[in-house]
Amino acid sequence: MIPFLAPFAGDPDQVADQELAAAKLEPDRAWVVDTGDHFAGNAGIYSLDVTLPGTSGRPCRVIPMAGVTAVGVHPTHRRRGYLRQLMAAMHDDARQRGEAIAGLEASESIIYGRFGYGLAANLVEFSIDSRSSAFAVPSPSLDLALVDKDEAGKVLPDIFDRQRRTRAGEVSRNAGYWTLLLADAPHHRAGAAARFHAVCDDGYVLYRATAETNTFQGDRVTILVEELRGTTPEVEAALWRFVLDLDLVGQVRAMRRPVDEPVRWRLADPRQLRTVSIEDRLYVRILDPAAAFEARQYQGEGRLVLDVRPPAASEGEADAAPGRWVLEAGPEGASCRRAHPGEDADLSLGLPALGSLYMGGFPASLLAAGGRIEELRAGSLSVADALLTTRPAPRSGTNF
Repeated sequence: MIPFLAPFAGDPDQVADQELAAAKLEPDRAWVVDTGDHFAGNAGIYSLDVTLPGTSGRPCRVIPMAGVTAVGVHPTHRRRGYLRQLMAAMHDDARQRGEAIAGLEASESIIYGRFGYGLAANLVEFSIDSRSSAFAVPSPSLDLALVDKDEAGKVLPDIFDRQRRTRAGEVSRNAGYWTLLLADAPHHRAGAAARFHAVCDDGYVLYRATAETNTFQGDRVTILVEELRGTTPEVEAALWRFVLDLDLVGQVRAMRRPVDEPVRWRLADPRQLRTVSIEDRLYVRILDPAAAFEARQYQGEGRLVLDVRPPAASEGEADAAPGRWVLEAGPEGASCRRAHPGEDADLSLGLPALGSLYMGGFPASLLAAGGRIEELRAGSLSVADALLTTRPAPRSGTNF
């Protein structure tokens, strides 16, 4: 992948990686820039589905999402409009397939706003010293088992699929994803130990020791928690307790956690859970506002008229998302339609801001404070906050 500074060199490890990655690919959803004598760019889509904001006591819905990936143009062919052509081709393909939204993870976050993508979900990495991790609110006991990678491949996908439907922003994983994840190739471990897979009926935690230490001299091991998932907060708390209580462990670092991490409120001393980093992860592009906003659920109730401006890289008449839209929604359902003449707008916003609102993680009032939304009718921001914001906060913990 030349645009990502990883040219093909034929090394055995690289060949093995590409063979595993190929199992995830969809050849009929891949594009290249063909200059006649060689390829100078590439892009692709994974056919994913994504969990949408839900309402209390009801299962979250999922809808198809075009998972845009591997987008890049060779450095020798920049500034020729190839990126714009690739993005337009992918959006057109998604529309033809009936996908109401597209999503991506941005290696360079400044690029995709001009194509209509808005930040919709963040991830957090936390660290905590296990010796300062006492719970004030006890967690339940779990019947956990350590399994090898073959057994993990049989049981983890079902647990994951049940768990990821409890939080907006989570995307599906195909068989190729699990094959690549569980391969745990030594050259991807960055000097750490092989991965453990601790599993119960309703959750699992994947973790590894990050470096060799001399425990006979009192050294403590650092544990890297790569994934911790439970179908309920109680199961996740118990999985946290399991890794925090491992013998010989000092620091525990947990990756890809939600911004509203519940375990903080279990701790006797919440300060001990330290934020290492916050990472922007899922970016959403609305392709069909009516289908997208009617599919998700709403914890609040209200009516909004949204004046949506086209992105800088406009796709003209092919793009039905810009325009004035009327959203009427509540816990029992929603309708979204084009505004009739005389229906004045409540809020004015660009297409990226609409994507940021969609998963419910960022309130409209926050985006307005950042200059991304203009309130045209007094009180509309409060209506938008109550209608569109969701809890738990969205998360997208799967790379694509």
